[in-house]
Amino acid sequence: MTSWTKTPGTQGLIALLVALALMALGLDPASAQSTNTTSSQTSRTGKVLVLPGLTKTPSRVTPSITGRTPNTPTVKWPTYQPRPKTPTVKWPTYQPRPKTPKYVKPKPRPKTPKVNTARRPPSRPSGPAIIQPIPQFIANEVAVLINGLQNDGVDDALAQSLGLTKLSSVANTLLEGRIVTYSIPGNRQLPQVIAVLTADPRVSLAQPNNIYLTVGQKSSAARSSAQYSLAKLSLESAHKISQGRNIPIAVIDTGVDVSHPVLARSVTQSFDAVGNGPPKVQPHGTAIAGLIAGKGKVKGVAPLSNLLSVRTFYMHPVYNRPFTSSAILLRALDWSYVNKARIFNLSFSGPYDPLVKAALTTAFNKGVILVAAAGNGGPKAAPAYPAAYENVIAITALDHKDKLYTHANHGGYLTVAAPGVDVLVPTLKRGYRYSSGTSLAAAHITGLVALLLERHPEASAEQILDAIQNSAHDLGPKGHDVQFGAGRADAHASLLSLTKSGVKLTSGQ
Repeated sequence: MTSWTKTPGTQGLIALLVALALMALGLDPASAQSTNTTSSQTSRTGKVLVLPGLTKTPSRVTPSITGRTPNTPTVKWPTYQPRPKTPTVKWPTYQPRPKTPKYVKPKPRPKTPKVNTARRPPSRPSGPAIIQPIPQFIANEVAVLINGLQNDGVDDALAQSLGLTKLSSVANTLLEGRIVTYSIPGNRQLPQVIAVLTADPRVSLAQPNNIYLTVGQKSSAARSSAQYSLAKLSLESAHKISQGRNIPIAVIDTGVDVSHPVLARSVTQSFDAVGNGPPKVQPHGTAIAGLIAGKGKVKGVAPLSNLLSVRTFYMHPVYNRPFTSSAILLRALDWSYVNKARIFNLSFSGPYDPLVKAALTTAFNKGVILVAAAGNGGPKAAPAYPAAYENVIAITALDHKDKLYTHANHGGYLTVAAPGVDVLVPTLKRGYRYSSGTSLAAAHITGLVALLLERHPEASAEQILDAIQNSAHDLGPKGHDVQFGAGRADAHASLLSLTKSGVKLTSGQ
């Protein structure tokens, strides 16, 4: 019998290996040792193996094959549990992405005008700006007529004795004297100063230096290229008889743009009655001149007449519109008369003015024909001057259907009506536009008067006036009325009427 002896250093390792082997077979190492189980210690030859660390030698045991050891625990497998169903994920329904709106460039915000608050009085309340009405006269100025027999020293003597400041002194042929303007310093009232001047024997007349404005035009959206005024005034027939050849006409207005092709060679003389620096032309006078003597795209009523451009109005820095005064207007009227204008076109309005009335009356008595716009104040407006003066031909405006201009003044001073609504006129920088107003109607009648004077140069102002009124087409209430006057004027009929009246014709005709 071969026996294993205890080898130092390996005893613990061998015991551990044996224990692990027994556990692998499902046996308890402790019980196996107590029952002297020797299956692991017996070789196939029947020899007993002596394991180190054993206290006694086991006897030989015949191995028996009886199956599994009864002490082997039964492995209880877990009951099958089905895997829980994975919950179905409900995906959201597909929604297409909304289209991004097309980028639209925003409109630029209008620029807010800058306000110079430094000049605004501290006590001025905030809020929308109040449009100041235009007064009838210059508050601190007075216009004085001094008889021509008085020497020039009277002007300064009056200023010194009354504490006034002389602004200008201009000789006036129509009034046979001098027009002197004074400024009133301090807080003295204008009526008091006028009363003192009127009482002075050296003064013929004293009055406020009144304000005049052009009878404004209103731009129109009309797009017709034809001038309906040609047919309304029967100009095609009239031009076969007369075209106003060489008749001098004073356009007392804002000045005329002589570079406009419509007015080529129409303006023969120019004068600046304002005299406040380099003249700056405004569009109103150019429109009036085009309707009188235009050639080309705008056909004037008297295309062969000679225009005298008299700049009388200037753009006022506060009221921002063409503006003049009694003193400037008197200077313009006098220059026009001295330079032999046969017709004065007066497309402006203002208050009753004794000095201006006296100058126009003198011009009329010396053979000048006066044509003025009735005014654009509306049916309830007060009479507009100079149209409302005696001996002045006052013109109101019609459209292409012979309807009265909405903004035209009404009154018994009206003479006749003429086209003045949606009328094609020339403007600055060689341009054109459509405009409306009684000033345009007045320009048509000014040209008509030139046709009559070319054919009948010896005709008086009264004969001219009668021929125009007697041949007019009656509109509105029967006879002369406060809306249309005698009715729509007719150039051809006026020429025939003046000829029938027995007025002498131009020599050779």
